[in-house]
Amino acid sequence: MGQLVLSGRIRGEATTQCEFTISVNGSAVSATAVVLDQSVFTVPDASAQIEIQAASFEPAKYGTVAARLEIDAFGSVQPTFLPDGWEPPTVLPSPLGLTTVMVVHFSPLRDATETARRNLAQSGPDYPGSPPAPPPGDMTFRSPPVPMPPDVYSPLPQVTDTAFIGSPPIADGRIAVEQRTVTPFGEVLVLRLPGVGAPQLVAVFWPAEVPRQPGAPPAPFLVFFRPAAAQNVPNGFFKDPRDRHDPMTNDTYPWGWDYQFFGLLRPLRYMGDPLLEFPPAKGLVHQIQASGRKVVLVLPLPRADDRTCDEITSFGEAVFLQEYLEEIQAFMFRRAGNFSFGPIGRLAMGSFSSGHALLSCFLTNPANQNHPLLLDALQEIYLFDPHADQVSVTRTPLTHVAAWATRGAAATKIARLYTQNDPVQLAPVLSLFGMVSGQAPAHAETPDGRKSLTALPMAAWKSLAERLQGSVPYTNSAQVHEVIPALMLTDALRRSGF
Repeated sequence: MGQLVLSGRIRGEATTQCEFTISVNGSAVSATAVVLDQSVFTVPDASAQIEIQAASFEPAKYGTVAARLEIDAFGSVQPTFLPDGWEPPTVLPSPLGLTTVMVVHFSPLRDATETARRNLAQSGPDYPGSPPAPPPGDMTFRSPPVPMPPDVYSPLPQVTDTAFIGSPPIADGRIAVEQRTVTPFGEVLVLRLPGVGAPQLVAVFWPAEVPRQPGAPPAPFLVFFRPAAAQNVPNGFFKDPRDRHDPMTNDTYPWGWDYQFFGLLRPLRYMGDPLLEFPPAKGLVHQIQASGRKVVLVLPLPRADDRTCDEITSFGEAVFLQEYLEEIQAFMFRRAGNFSFGPIGRLAMGSFSSGHALLSCFLTNPANQNHPLLLDALQEIYLFDPHADQVSVTRTPLTHVAAWATRGAAATKIARLYTQNDPVQLAPVLSLFGMVSGQAPAHAETPDGRKSLTALPMAAWKSLAERLQGSVPYTNSAQVHEVIPALMLTDALRRSGF
């Protein structure tokens, strides 16, 4: 006879907060011994099919993880079902016969990529506007210029002859763009956070250039906050009861088509040239690839709520966010055969439009003020047109960023603002960063280059569109508002510390 020794890990540490059960050739087998975190089972040394169930004592968070082994007639042990959380079995000789040692790493994350992909289908009775129901609100944005659902979620497609911001972004007093072909190299996943109110889903882009094999260093992260969802509800988005919903609760979050499309897919990829389409998809993944910087994108899915901070409740808490960024890193490491667990690397945050309010929920949360994630790990913040042409609203997140920039590892922190606001009207807040800006379009920065303002007014975009004979005239602030994040993340990352 042989032995099967099973143990569990939570956040990289051995745990007794789990229970193992197994069956051999269809019959349940009890553990012969439980010593600290190890459960020992006696198993045949040949011709056996072994089913393993590892159950956490926190089922809502960690659930139950299964595995299957086969011991052939010659005593060779082979896994026949081994999810990413399991380390490959180690087989050791012992006086009692072969001992097979297995370790499971419990994770609070679930791969929901295929479910997210399927829920992007534009057919069926649970798609908003499907016949015979009349469409809710403006259906224009629900007619994307690309097939839905996509054949696969990852890899995202190449874009050809597409506008990307130039380097530098302003040359000879004009906005500079260049036509490029960009192919994202890396893995895109949608991960579910069970038992969490919001965000229940995050999209992750892990570039191929960010190492994750055994021995890889801590990974750098960019957490990007898309606009808050509640502002779109009056126009028939996110909460329309005809959208895909939970049959028990009738809740459209998180699997409704609007949440999947506007909350995740559209921010991730381009769907046409961002300079020539309105409103442009944001292409965060394509922009990261174009920047040449190595950083992992995490895009939380907000939940429409009258209270802004409740749209991303958990991501407003430094303790929670640190735990889950570390868990995302560990989840992706394990997919590459790396079972180490540890802290993340450099952290950046970005926000677009009312997403600045979600970012402010994190920056101003009293519980976060002495947490090392806010003080030290968070090294870069990018604001993309915080509130179109409303200068008074733009000043609010700038004030919060200015306060963050003076605390903790202040000497190395980076802050970028991209705005269509007149920089003269922002002068009182810019002075907090030691910056003075001239006439827009303009780029101003501190002597060390770590704090900067890029002013991109409507007239400059209109001139660019006329020069390129584009179809979007850029004659209103909404058009400018949408194009800024669709192009300028590339610039922020080019001048980042990543």
